[in-house]
Amino acid sequence: MKRRRAAAVLAAPALLAAPALLRAQAAWPDRPLKLVVPFAAGSPADAVARTVGEAMARGLGQPVVIDNRPGASAQIGSEAVARSAPDGLTFMLGSMDSHALNPLVYRRLRYDPVKDFAPIGLVQTQQLVLVGSTAAPFRTARELIDAARKEPGRYSFGTWGQGSVAHVWLAMMESAAGVSFNHIPYQGTPVALNALLAQQLDLMFLPPLPAQAQADTGKLRLLGTTAARRQPPLPDLSTLAEQGFAGFEGTTWFALYAPAGVPADRLARLQQALQLALKQPEVLERLAGFTMQPAPGTADDLARQMATSREALARAIAARGIQVLD
Repeated sequence: MKRRRAAAVLAAPALLAAPALLRAQAAWPDRPLKLVVPFAAGSPADAVARTVGEAMARGLGQPVVIDNRPGASAQIGSEAVARSAPDGLTFMLGSMDSHALNPLVYRRLRYDPVKDFAPIGLVQTQQLVLVGSTAAPFRTARELIDAARKEPGRYSFGTWGQGSVAHVWLAMMESAAGVSFNHIPYQGTPVALNALLAQQLDLMFLPPLPAQAQADTGKLRLLGTTAARRQPPLPDLSTLAEQGFAGFEGTTWFALYAPAGVPADRLARLQQALQLALKQPEVLERLAGFTMQPAPGTADDLARQMATSREALARAIAARGIQVLD
C-alpha cells in the first residue's frame, strides 16, 4: 500500500505537467512569424510568398511578416535563415536557385542546402516565357536564332543573377541552337524587366501573365515558352524547343524551409499550415493567376525534388561548361 502511495505521489507532478505541456504546444506560435524571401520585392518569388504567407497566417493564428533579403543569387537571405534561431518563427521561401543550383555554381557557399535546413514542403512549379524588346529585329524564337547566328554575341540577355537558373537556361539555349548571347545579370527580375522595357536589353525570361500583360500594351514581344509543351495560359505560343532550341525545357519551383533543428512539433505545425494553405480556393486561384501549378507534398517529396533538380542542373552545367563562381 505504501509503495502504491509513493508511486501516486511521484506520478502526480507528471500528470499535472502533461496538460500544461499540451497547452504550451497548442499555443505555439505565440507571436508573429517571419518569412524570408531571398529575392526582390515585386518578384515572382515575392508574390508567391505573400500569397502563401497570408494563408498560413490564418491557419497559425499569427501574422506572417515578409522579409525581402535579395542579393548574391539568393545567398544572402538563405544564409540568414540558416543561421537564425531554430524556433520555427523564421522560415524562408527557397527555390531551385537557392537549394539546388547554388551548391553547384558557388565554390564558397556559406550554407548547406541539406544540412542547414529542414524542409517544410514544395509550394509550386512554374514554366516561364522568353520575351524580347520591341526594338529588336526578331518577333519569334526562330527569328531570334537566325539573327543570333548572323551576329554572335550582339543580343543582350538579362537574368535574375549570375549563376542563377536563368543563367543555366541561357547556356542551355545557346548550346541547343548553336548561338551566343551577351549575358547581363541583374539583381532580380523587376530590375531586368525595367531595363528591357527601356530598350536597354534585348531578351529575358518572365512568368507568363506579366509577360502577356506587357505584350498586350505593345511594350515587349512573346517569343516562346520554356515548357516542354504549350501551356493553357498561352496556348498559341510555341515552345522554344518547337522553334529550333532542340530539346530545351525549363521548369523551376519554390518551396518553404525552416532552419535545421526546429522542434519536430513546430515543424509539423508549419507543414500542416502550408498544406492547408495550398488547399484554399483563393490561394489556388491566385497561384493559377501567376500561371503557377501548386505542388503540395510532404517534406520527403521536397527532398526528392531537390535531389532530382540538382542532378539535372549538374549535368547541364558540366555539358555547357558553366564556370564555378567564388
